[in-house]
Amino acid sequence: MPKQASHKLQTHRLDLSRGLREAAAEVCRRVPDLGHVDVEQVQFALFYSRRAQRVLTYARCYPLPTGLRRIRKRWYRLTTVHTEAGLEARYILAFAWTRFWTLEPRERLEVLVHELYHISPDFNGEPRKFATGSWHGPGRDWFDRQVRFMSEKYLPRRLENQFPALSVRLHDGLKVSGQRLQVPHWVAIAPDAQEVAS
Repeated sequence: MPKQASHKLQTHRLDLSRGLREAAAEVCRRVPDLGHVDVEQVQFALFYSRRAQRVLTYARCYPLPTGLRRIRKRWYRLTTVHTEAGLEARYILAFAWTRFWTLEPRERLEVLVHELYHISPDFNGEPRKFATGSWHGPGRDWFDRQVRFMSEKYLPRRLENQFPALSVRLHDGLKVSGQRLQVPHWVAIAPDAQEVAS
């Protein structure tokens, strides 16, 4: 991460991770299809990526499945991720610094709804499953229409202005903090545990 961006994330003024969690809690309270999401078990993180700037990535959802996975005859588990409260996270919602904050506040709210909608109704660390097998169901356009419908029906205009993390404007003097994204990875379990798992 460039030094300038790193400095901005370390200087505490507006905690974007906490602010996004607060906004997500209100969204999930209002939108029936998102009522299963426990935001206290979701980590809200920030990431910086030159590729994200190029391909117009604003945010990402990282499911955190529990249990073991068999990969090439060996068993692996996913590294544990914790929320700010110390709870084991079921998901990570990561937002691109600074690209996400170049959007208009209402667009930021819709991106937040989009990422929350990827969370399984079972809240089990898996992505929402569709019959097509795709994260976006029949297609990205269809998925975006669902997000827009939920946003327009359940989230009144100017709701986004109640949350500084969604409404703040970027400027030179802005000082923010936030949880840095640390992407989890699969690690092989000990040899003796491999035998038990098999």
